[in-house]
Amino acid sequence: MQQNKKNDTKAYVISFIAMGAVVVLYSLIFPMYRWQHYLIVAGIALLVGRVVFIMAQGLDTSKEAPVQQPIPKTGDSAVDSLVEKGQEMLTQIRHENDLIPDAQLTDQMNQLDKVANQIFHTVAEHPEKAPHIRRFMDYYLPTTLKMLTGYRKMDERQVKGQNANETRAQIREAMDTVLKAFDKQLDALYQDEMLDISTDIDVMETMLRQDGLIDGGVKGQQKESVQ
Repeated sequence: MQQNKKNDTKAYVISFIAMGAVVVLYSLIFPMYRWQHYLIVAGIALLVGRVVFIMAQGLDTSKEAPVQQPIPKTGDSAVDSLVEKGQEMLTQIRHENDLIPDAQLTDQMNQLDKVANQIFHTVAEHPEKAPHIRRFMDYYLPTTLKMLTGYRKMDERQVKGQNANETRAQIREAMDTVLKAFDKQLDALYQDEMLDISTDIDVMETMLRQDGLIDGGVKGQQKESVQ
């Protein structure tokens, strides 16, 4: 609903601009000294404005929030409850984001939504990792929601002035920091898997060398091919 209102507003602005352009162009080409001339240009402007409005309604220059796949249940009530709580906070974040007409913040929140869902999917696939996201759940995600709610309230109340502008700028900058932190959280959840893969590669290299199948290691060969 909110997105439709944004599209209608954009369509009205574009159509009014088009109507104004028609009037200016007509006055430059044709005479405007009789009342009939004004009726003609008004009719043409209204027609063009209507056509442009209909076309502009179909244009959506904003970025839609990414569609997320449902997170499966783990069977562990504690982990499932944790993930559900996180999903509820993400839903609130999306709602707050829909009410804020800020393209930069919308892009940040869409990225945050994507990373946060990847974190929850990872925990659902590996319930033993749930303890690793406690601080993420207890502080980082709620604080993000709190900042976004504050931003939205300032906009709704039309709070202006230097302090308000500085606070908005600080929130946008903070969201960049939050995004980096979320990325690191996701990376940390996969740290064990990456370590296991690296170990498997080392073991395989050792066995291949023992069997006389390679001279150097797989990693060494990759480095040589890059060079």
